[in-house]
Amino acid sequence: MFLIAGVQPKTKRLDENPEQCPACGLVQAYTTRVDHYLSIFFIPLIRVKKGEPFLFCENCRCPVDGYRASTQELPLSGATTLCAACKRRFDRSFKYCPHCGQRA
Repeated sequence: MFLIAGVQPKTKRLDENPEQCPACGLVQAYTTRVDHYLSIFFIPLIRVKKGEPFLFCENCRCPVDGYRASTQELPLSGATTLCAACKRRFDRSFKYCPHCGQRA
């Protein structure tokens, strides 16, 4: 007999009332949370880690930056670069944009 077990993420929509996405302008952004569950044979059984709520746009397919968080920019430690996708500045040492996840 063998056992297949592990921890897997599960996305949960917290609110069914959409909000306007600041990136694309459409009213298709929902409050969402990603929880991690211990699963056996790919069936989630026990929640191991509860995620933080964030706004996820169904149109853009990206989390909206700054939702329920401070609107401060990330501290920069030197040279910056401009993201081609979201047009925001971030530290050049990052491999991915911390705002939208686009590869630098």
